[in-house]
Amino acid sequence: MLPLTTSDWDPLADLVHRRNDHEKRIRTATPDGSYLLRLAADPQPDIQLIGMWEDDQLVGAFALAEGPDAAGWTEDECAEPSWMVSLAFTDPDHNRLGRLATLWIGDHAARQNTPPVWIRCAVRDPEVAWYLERGCGWARVRTARNKVGYLNSLLQRAPEQIEHFDLLVTTGAEFTIGSVLSGALLTSTRADPKD
Repeated sequence: MLPLTTSDWDPLADLVHRRNDHEKRIRTATPDGSYLLRLAADPQPDIQLIGMWEDDQLVGAFALAEGPDAAGWTEDECAEPSWMVSLAFTDPDHNRLGRLATLWIGDHAARQNTPPVWIRCAVRDPEVAWYLERGCGWARVRTARNKVGYLNSLLQRAPEQIEHFDLLVTTGAEFTIGSVLSGALLTSTRADPKD
């Protein structure tokens, strides 16, 4: 897992296009990834783009920020320390990346000096929400309309430290947003396949 930078725009665009082509074959409505690509081209200080790499191929990407998007979350929920996962795209040729990313986020969050109480997301596609619940261990909090009127499933899960998880997935750099996401110095690196 590495922070994505502007130099990763081409592999990110390729991932988004491959995912969109796959989704068009199996669903009628698909996210287009344009906001994720805009964030890659013009990074925001309060949103960290994270890439999941296998060797030199970007196989997954998502945005991570502190605090939930206010749409649908109660005032009390918004006051709880939390991380919000959004704009997730995975390579259609790789299975179970959502589960692997979920485990990494939970483990990474649990290892922080001040871990969040919750990791949250809002999902528009009911099939994706079902997969996150049944296959990835997220819990549905409720459904609610977002700011533009779409019905989202609001999901959350608690951080969970997994012993020796860094042997399966390495974290290759310090993340930069907010005090929570940058709270721990990360020392492992992504292996260079040329070594």
